[in-house]
Formats: sequence, structure tokens, C-alpha cells
Amino acid sequence: MRFIHISDTHLGKTPDFTYNGFNSYRHLERVIETINALPFAVDFVLHSGDVTEYGSAEEYVLARRLLERSRFPVKYAVGNHDNAALLQSALLGIESPSGRYDHTFSVAGVQIVILDTNNGFVPNGTLTERQLADLRALCTPEGAPLIVALHHPPLPLDTPWLQEGWAGFGFRSMLLNEGEAFRAAIAPARERLRGVFFGHIHRAFQVQHEGIFYCSAPSTVIQFVAYPEQRDPKPAPEELPAFALVTLDEAQLTVRQYALPRPEAG
Repeated sequence: MRFIHISDTHLGKTPDFTYNGFNSYRHLERVIETINALPFAVDFVLHSGDVTEYGSAEEYVLARRLLERSRFPVKYAVGNHDNAALLQSALLGIESPSGRYDHTFSVAGVQIVILDTNNGFVPNGTLTERQLADLRALCTPEGAPLIVALHHPPLPLDTPWLQEGWAGFGFRSMLLNEGEAFRAAIAPARERLRGVFFGHIHRAFQVQHEGIFYCSAPSTVIQFVAYPEQRDPKPAPEELPAFALVTLDEAQLTVRQYALPRPEAG
């Protein structure tokens, strides 16, 4: 099984919207064109959240027109810049949206679970008690190979501004509030859990924690610096937009990152 992991596209209401100085629509357009031109097929594209910047219906209509160009199906997590109801209705055409957009599907015998960790338009994420209970019921020792995806990082990442927040945003963490409970819920499935994938931080991280592999995707627009001991977020405009290719077979899981040249301004 193979999938593409993208994240944090931050599309606006119009194709000329700029995010941190860059046209997010044209950047995602280039990513989609690149993925469509790959000389092999993937099973799906995982978008781990922040599809839009403000979570409006107009943004999701624009996102739908662009993301429908993908020759592979796109699966979505809800980010803190997203609106779960509008993502479901305006982007995916779901007539009766659920309050939280959790969903599960299977590919080549692998079960993929995507959790909605939206906590409103704030950096930190959350899971409800019901979601944690469902996750505990799912993550038994026996079963099919499993992948879990969400928007917010569920564990520390050796960067103070990610873990503790910063003054400009009220010292709110970028992490999942219930990270410890999340990790306890998935622990029984350690032997069949192939990886936990997330976004939100505009930076590719790979972490091995208590025998479980965690991996974030870079942004398709702009990366953020995340050094040890760094107290404030800082954009890295010199770093290119990127996506990850994830390959899973019986023997191993492989993650490769691909950076793309920025589209020309104009």
C-alpha cells in the first residue's frame, strides 16, 4: 500500500489569496500536478488538516474544484483552521454532516482511522471522551494492520513553542490536549499499529515513542522553524513546499519527502 501525505494547504476564498507571503492555491496546484504525474499509482492522498485558512464555505468550494483534480482519492483530517461541518458538506458533498468528522476505511487489508481533533480556531487540539473510548475499543492487540491519522501532534516534539505555546497566542500548546490518553489508548495495538500521521506544525518530524512510529507532513505552502530551545514560531520562506510518500509492506514502512520548486509569482 502507498499513500501521499500532504498537510496545511491554507487555501483562501480566491485563487490569489496569500498565506505568509505565498500563494497557497498555486502551491497546492503544483503539488497536485506533481502527484498526478508520478510514474506509479498510490492508493489515496491523506490531507492531515488545515485545508483552508478561515473555514468558510467559499474556501471549501474553491478547495473542492482544485482537489478534485487529483487522480487519487483524497482523505481528510479536520484542522484547527477548518470547519468540520463545512468540510463535509461543501468539500465532500456529505448531505448530513456529523458533529465531529471521524472516519475509517480499509486499503489492501490495512485499516486507516482518521480522527477529528478540532478545538476551534486555537492551536491546541482535543479529543472527546467518546472518541477516546472508541479508540480504545479499536486498538486491541489482535486485528488488521492499522494506521491512525489526526491533525494535532499527540506527543512532545523537542521544541518549546510547539509544546508550551508562545506569548502572541496566549501560550497555547500546538499539541493534542489529551496526548497522554491518546497514547495510552493506542498502546495495546502496538504490534499492528504501523504509524501515527499528523500535520499542523508545518514541519516533517519522525518520532519513535514506546515502540510506535509517529510522522508529520511538511506544508504545501511554507515550513516553520522548530529548533530545540526555540520559544517563538518563525516562518522559513527559504524552505520549499513539500509532500511525503508513504509505502507500507509486510516488512517495513518507508517515508520519503519530496520538495518542489515554488511556482513563479504572478
